[in-house]
Amino acid sequence: MKSDQFIDPSLLAHVKSLYLTAKTVAEGAIGGFHKSPYLGHNAEFSHHKEYMIGDEIKHIDWKRYAKSGKFYIKQYEESSSLNAMILLDQSASMSVETKTGLNKDQYAKILTSSLAYLLLEQHDGIGFMSFAQNVNSFLPISSKKTRFAELITTLESEQVSGSTSLINAMNQLLPNLKKRSLVIIISDFLHMDNDLLEAIKMLRYFKHEVIAFHLLNNEEIDFPYKDFTLFEDPETKVSMGVDASSVKKLYKKNLDLYLNEVKSSMHKYNVDYQLFQTNQNIEKALIHYLYRRGRHS
Repeated sequence: MKSDQFIDPSLLAHVKSLYLTAKTVAEGAIGGFHKSPYLGHNAEFSHHKEYMIGDEIKHIDWKRYAKSGKFYIKQYEESSSLNAMILLDQSASMSVETKTGLNKDQYAKILTSSLAYLLLEQHDGIGFMSFAQNVNSFLPISSKKTRFAELITTLESEQVSGSTSLINAMNQLLPNLKKRSLVIIISDFLHMDNDLLEAIKMLRYFKHEVIAFHLLNNEEIDFPYKDFTLFEDPETKVSMGVDASSVKKLYKKNLDLYLNEVKSSMHKYNVDYQLFQTNQNIEKALIHYLYRRGRHS
């Protein structure tokens, strides 16, 4: 896929490469804040100290008080730099065409490169893994100056195909994460069944922080079809013709159940989950997400 195919004409008509697209989106997101947007780990508990006048009451450890009868404050430390690994779904369902905006693969690649740019601007380390049924590409975590260009080159060579296995990706990823990291998963999360939940469990077991960006296109969310329509599964190639008007209500109901199930599972394991619709302006969607994340950090 060529660079100019990534461009959203309504957003960045003057931009002619993925490199510049990502840089423009990321700098637009940065410009929406009075300080750098937050993408790092939450502060981790370090140790206790005895309460002193002037300490913030919200940090009192009430469980310890119940045992000892003394007030202690929880002390936290935040690591000076962050290791982040971005996982990009490259299965066939990501390339389903849409009549509004970018397809999921195009949107995902701009989002991937924009997030990488933001993290590198914070002097954090970035790694990248693309996967379908197996791992396609892998860049180990690094903060070197050439990392962004390496990522762009890798993204521009990626081709979507086949089915997907997040578990296979996890089995290759986890041995390469030498310390606690931020793992960002960008996918439509289709055809994953129990794969997604098992992968999240594996990441959380090893204390990695997880962000899940769930991408769906306008047709998948709104189901704007009428009359008899032939649908083909891009991964299994199975086709089915249906009267779209008669199944729309059931489709929407099942979609809501599916999305609620995904959100519930993410919440259960403290995953930061965000749904993006690919006809959304990427810059605005990213600013909204970073603002929300910053408020809850």
